[in-house]
Amino acid sequence: MMETGLSAADSRRRLSREAANQLREIAHELRNPLNALTAIAEIFRDQRFGPLPGDRYAEYAELAHGATLRMLQLCDRLLLEDPTAPSVATAPVGKVLTDIVSLFGPMAEERGVTLSLDLSAALPDIPVAVEALTSAVNNLVVNAIKFTPRGGRVTVAARAEPLENVAVLVISDTGVGMDPEELARTMAPGWGRGHSTVGVHGDTGSGMGLAVVRRQVELLGGTLELRSQKGVGTCAIIRLPLPGGPSLAGC
Repeated sequence: MMETGLSAADSRRRLSREAANQLREIAHELRNPLNALTAIAEIFRDQRFGPLPGDRYAEYAELAHGATLRMLQLCDRLLLEDPTAPSVATAPVGKVLTDIVSLFGPMAEERGVTLSLDLSAALPDIPVAVEALTSAVNNLVVNAIKFTPRGGRVTVAARAEPLENVAVLVISDTGVGMDPEELARTMAPGWGRGHSTVGVHGDTGSGMGLAVVRRQVELLGGTLELRSQKGVGTCAIIRLPLPGGPSLAGC
């Protein structure tokens, strides 16, 4: 009877983990199209390409924008609150970053921001969990574009530091930046819940992006560092262990 009870409990835990993983995978897959829908709704709401034929169009665009934003907040909570890393495909870190820059190039261009990629020629073919790294860097790139004024620059760079046995990913911008107090609040545990954000182009967000980034970087065994200067810009630094190296999380 004891063995049967343990087996049933193990089975329930396994099913719970599988269900949680599926929810996270669904949330991750939904984020990119929801980001696109949110941006499209903002374009119609703000009538960026000329006046709409009636006030009701802008009204419904505002409703659509609010609905997609709420769904993004739900996806962020699902990604943040489930601590179980899903079993996902891996790919070279360089390819993941290249795909991300290609994806958000149009968003940056529409806002007059230059988005560029700088991969070191010495960067090894490091396999990473696609979902976790994509989620983390997506959030950082979107945030950088949102807070970089027209004419500014966002750069995604990666290099290897063999002596430290890490790969270093840097997402930097020439945006509005933060003073030390703002930076400390942003990095505080739990910050983001209930704190919506509005970028310099009018883009809105759930405020939970950085918390999601932290969680995904931890799942990769890495660390996250944020540097910023008011009026100069912000730099997010992700350090990931090279193959065969120890996890950096908790260091």
